[in-house]
Amino acid sequence: MTQRLWLGLAVVYTCTAVIQLYLLASTGAVWAGTLTAAGFVAALLCATAAWKAAKRERDDTREVDSRRL
Repeated sequence: MTQRLWLGLAVVYTCTAVIQLYLLASTGAVWAGTLTAAGFVAALLCATAAWKAAKRERDDTREVDSRRL
């Protein structure tokens, strides 16, 4: 569940950054460039958190399986 939340946030931040990138290209506004960079960094951090959450869930499952043996 946590992994899906982080992946969803990564998608939202990526879409927002792409829109800001379009605004940067079409208007040349400096603030759009700043928001583009911030959006891509946030998306990267969310994707990293999703990867760690997936790894943590796999590790938790292995612990449960090892207790049954």
